[in-house]
Amino acid sequence: MIAMQGGVCCICPTAPAVHVDHCHETGRVRGVLCLNCNMGLGLLKENPDRIRRAIQYLEGTRGSQHS
Repeated sequence: MIAMQGGVCCICPTAPAVHVDHCHETGRVRGVLCLNCNMGLGLLKENPDRIRRAIQYLEGTRGSQHS
C-alpha cells in the first residue's frame, strides 16, 4: 500500500506514509498517513461534518458564525 502511494501520506503527499489508517467502525484499512494527518483525523473524531466545517473555517467562508 505504501508503495502504491509513492511512499507518501494520502492526505498531504509531502510527508512519509508511516501510520496505517483504518475506519474505527468497520476496521477497513483506508490508506497510510503521516503522523500529523493521522492525528488530525483522530482529533476531529473522523467526523466528515467536522472536517468540512474546519475546511470552511480555514477558507474564511464561515466568518464569525457559531454553530
